[in-house]
Amino acid sequence: MGVGPTFTFPTATDKAAGQGAWQVGPAFATVYKGIPRLLLGCLVQNPISFAYTSSARRPVNTLVFQPVVLAYIGWGFYLKSADASWTFGWRSGSPTTLPVSLGLGWVRVREGEPPVNLFVSGEWMAYRANAPVAPQTTVRFGVTVAVPEWRPW
Repeated sequence: MGVGPTFTFPTATDKAAGQGAWQVGPAFATVYKGIPRLLLGCLVQNPISFAYTSSARRPVNTLVFQPVVLAYIGWGFYLKSADASWTFGWRSGSPTTLPVSLGLGWVRVREGEPPVNLFVSGEWMAYRANAPVAPQTTVRFGVTVAVPEWRPW
């Protein structure tokens, strides 16, 4: 388990793409590995706006919940549902989105070489309210190369 702050910075170059607000709030994460071949967890954040890029921007207070489920299926392959972030706006008229995701990954671990993780996942927006700029479907491809021996200091 972990507890700490979350920060959101207004970096969007188009007004429709961002919230235009500096935000800070609490964050909590947990992972459970008590079931063999299964990993369960979640990340919960609640950034709250305190400064704005324009006086026309609305206050923001959004709960973000990211569920994580990974199941090892053998030979280095795993199924995952860990990319979707559910958002719930606390203020009236704020966006609410509930996407679902499913993916397949493969991890290669060999002695003397860095571990490599390859994955592909899809996300579908199951529910959306007050969110005109939210994708209906998303496909992600990823590669992660771990470098456990690298020490920059």
